[in-house]
Amino acid sequence: MVKKEQFTKEINKLFYTTAEMIYETDMQHGDGRNYWPFHPVLLDSLVAPFVFEELYRLFKILEKNGYSMKRIAKIIKSPTRIANYQYLWPIRTLKIVSPQKKRYLAEMFVKILKTLRNSEPYCENFHNLVWSPQEAEEFIKKNKKYFISRNKNPKMTQLLSKLEGLLMSYAELLYYYMLDFSRMFHGPYRYKNKIMFGKEFLDLNAGEMWDLAKDFPFDHFQEVGIYRKEMNIQAFFMGHTHTNISYPEALKSFVLMLDGKPITSLRELKNYYQKTNKVVEKIVRFASENMQNEEFLLKHGLDLFFYPLKSLYLEVGEDWRKILPKVYEFARKEKSKIRIPHPWGNWSKEKATNFLIRQMEKQIEEKR
Repeated sequence: MVKKEQFTKEINKLFYTTAEMIYETDMQHGDGRNYWPFHPVLLDSLVAPFVFEELYRLFKILEKNGYSMKRIAKIIKSPTRIANYQYLWPIRTLKIVSPQKKRYLAEMFVKILKTLRNSEPYCENFHNLVWSPQEAEEFIKKNKKYFISRNKNPKMTQLLSKLEGLLMSYAELLYYYMLDFSRMFHGPYRYKNKIMFGKEFLDLNAGEMWDLAKDFPFDHFQEVGIYRKEMNIQAFFMGHTHTNISYPEALKSFVLMLDGKPITSLRELKNYYQKTNKVVEKIVRFASENMQNEEFLLKHGLDLFFYPLKSLYLEVGEDWRKILPKVYEFARKEKSKIRIPHPWGNWSKEKATNFLIRQMEKQIEEKR
């Protein structure tokens, strides 16, 4: 009985946090009017049952093979990625998945988020604590010699900022409005009397998902910055952040790793920037030419929900693309039936949140 009450409490918190973030995200996109290239409800409706069925199947295989929760979480790596799959909870097509499977997944999501966020699964204190205090300190000790001073290396600092801007554009092209499938910003952590914050982009060399991305010069971007103590960074459940001072303005020093290799010279950084810019320009050009190619945009929009699960598929010896033909067929049959919701309009945040929570609760209720 105690376990059931705890489960209910945890799921209520998951649903409440998710509902708030859906409303906030819609508001950030002109009350749902400014998403590109599709409204989320369209893509979500076409992938939701497949994503949940696949996650259920993959988790069960790993558990059967003796994997601990910590080991499963480590394979996924990014809590932000798992958080973003929560957007699928209110989607109507999810009713295809049994309530039992969805309750299991809700419980797994909470456990994974607790593991990957060091017991702050919902960023309760505006922290996304991917590292424990010990891990943050260990990173500093291990990489102290690779830190670059902003004052001593202004050109390198400026170029880093430009590279991050390129990566944001690239991530949006790869993942549309779900760019946090790749982006993982984490922290803030305390370092002496300063602020430490991590910016990472995962799975950037995504040639398997989009052929034009196969020449991307690195797969994993990691920048860890030390900021002035006045810097106030707030991290939110789905991955976005708010700051009182811009990142470049408050930055004091940083270490940059590309695929685990420390980048310590302006020449090296210029080389990577030029290669990155070349690929991004090519993809931007292609995207501009295909803005009206709904078939391409839709197919890519379906693919991007499964590519982030590649590490789980690899762990069980499978190809992440195996499920896609079924997804495409479902999309072909169901796309015209999907109804895009009206903007929230004059609904208050509380009213919208309560409405969304009720849709989520229905997903795990037993049918009578």
